Amino acid sequence: MVRLIFITVFLGFFALNTVQEKGFKARGLETAGEQPVSKWLFVLGKLSTLLCWAAAFVQALGLNLRIIVVPPGFEAAAAGLFAGGFAVLWLAYRDLGDANTTGLPKAGTQLRTGGVYAYSRNPLYLGLYLMTAGAVTYCGCAVVLALGVAAVAAHHRIVLAEETFLQARFGQAYAEYKARTRRYI
Repeated sequence: MVRLIFITVFLGFFALNTVQEKGFKARGLETAGEQPVSKWLFVLGKLSTLLCWAAAFVQALGLNLRIIVVPPGFEAAAAGLFAGGFAVLWLAYRDLGDANTTGLPKAGTQLRTGGVYAYSRNPLYLGLYLMTAGAVTYCGCAVVLALGVAAVAAHHRIVLAEETFLQARFGQAYAEYKARTRRYI
């Protein structure tokens, strides 16, 4: 069951992104935003995340990457983190709607404070972090751990840059939202 969760969620992530991207293109919406941090840090964050998740996918397919034994209870917890993170990520995508871009939006946008954004200012990144924690735990591999740390560190820097952008764009409305809603949880 654990293996099936990792396989399904990994493929589901790509399906979700593909469907969303096609919908955006069909409506003529731009999905490529401005990079909030340096190009190398931005690419590092995206690539390390995908490689970390891909390692869990490959592990679930039966290629053993482990250098330490991962007890079955930890495997189940890792699957819960991976699936739960995907659920949070999906809710963030849903509540962002047409404002979901890779990077900072080039066009005008609205401040999102409803739905899952009422509980977290960055649920998309929270979901990403949970999935990454699940992948790292499931793989039991130092290389995957290093990828996970790089992914979270790079994305946290992206979050900080996005907060600066949001403060500049939305001023007092963002300051009030920031005062009542935590960054992650």
